[in-house]
Amino acid sequence: MMTRFTLSLAVGVAAGALVAIPMIAQRATLRHAFSAFCVYLFAAVVTFYGDLPYLPWWADGMGFALMIAVPAAIVGSGKESRPVPMLLNAVLVGFLISVAERYLG
Repeated sequence: MMTRFTLSLAVGVAAGALVAIPMIAQRATLRHAFSAFCVYLFAAVVTFYGDLPYLPWWADGMGFALMIAVPAAIVGSGKESRPVPMLLNAVLVGFLISVAERYLG
């Protein structure tokens, strides 16, 4: 049986891979793909151990993923980068992290 921390890392690696692999396939730089991978790895760990007040369980991951992704979207926004899809991605993947935390953790 996995510990809660190991499970959070496993979910984070899966969420990060879910985002980073398509970025690499679309010829994004490895720096951008690694940054996105780290955003969702950290978002999963924080979601597993944190609780945002006044939000239902399914919105915790969305909130944490958005809070972590907004600075990356601001810094990464440039001529070739689009921050809106990155933030929408954070909402979707954050929801999936919440579901994994609820039913696996």
